[in-house]
Amino acid sequence: MSMQDSGYWYLASYPKSGNTWCRVFITELQRLAGEETPDELNLNQDVETGAIASSRLWLDDQLGINSCDLSFAELDPLRGRAGESAWLFAEGERFHKVHDAFQSLDSRGRPVVSTTGCLGVVYILRHPEDVAVSLSHFFSWPLQRCVNFLLDPSAALVPSEWHGGHQVRQHMGRWDQHVRSWTDQQQLPVLVMRYEDMLAKGPETFLTLTQFLRLPDDPSLVNQALRNTSIETLQKLEDQVGGFAEKPKGAERFFRSGRSGEGAQQLTLEQRQRLAEGLQEVMRRFDYEGVDKA
Repeated sequence: MSMQDSGYWYLASYPKSGNTWCRVFITELQRLAGEETPDELNLNQDVETGAIASSRLWLDDQLGINSCDLSFAELDPLRGRAGESAWLFAEGERFHKVHDAFQSLDSRGRPVVSTTGCLGVVYILRHPEDVAVSLSHFFSWPLQRCVNFLLDPSAALVPSEWHGGHQVRQHMGRWDQHVRSWTDQQQLPVLVMRYEDMLAKGPETFLTLTQFLRLPDDPSLVNQALRNTSIETLQKLEDQVGGFAEKPKGAERFFRSGRSGEGAQQLTLEQRQRLAEGLQEVMRRFDYEGVDKA
């Protein structure tokens, strides 16, 4: 296998923006394109596109350290070195979820992910109002907390100063900062994919995705994979396995509604105005409408 063929890709997004749907689609497309295919996708066995970039086990192995002993300020500048001495993911699992911003407050201007051998990034984004509603259901947070989170320059996942657990801290910052960190960086090719286009223009949007990722791009295969990963089908598959493994304990289910426009329906006018005012530049750049103050 050549270096070109053994490279890997990042699927980057702010949380609750469609990253898992994208990963499930890739899994299903590869399954359909294979010579031997099981009767139906198993969410908890088959969706193994690759480890999340914040995996503590992988980072410790690559860096030769115990990351639990390091503060965020000590660890983040080191994270981008993981993978320099060996291919990040040499076989099979080549599509890796990332929720980190490309750089963190502590990374000293360096990427917090490895770029060695990376072929490119798919950046998935979603209207911040809908992200707020989805975060609320996923983390069992009040909507006001979710709005505050999207506007917080220090927002992070696994933010505790306790350094154990399966993943390391993932700094995201404000929603607009996160978007810019990936879409404006110059080190890796990037394909921007809006969640709304994944819903409204599925065949066209996912065909572009497969071509960017150098996956089978037969339109009939793409369309079949889309049908097999509709929200209704994913809900049924989640019920069959007794809950998707990535669902947090407090959430009723992982694949909830998948719709657009819930933020406009469920957020208060004041909450929508705060998001529009704080995130307006990037929202306009990607054709997201907001609510202006009266």
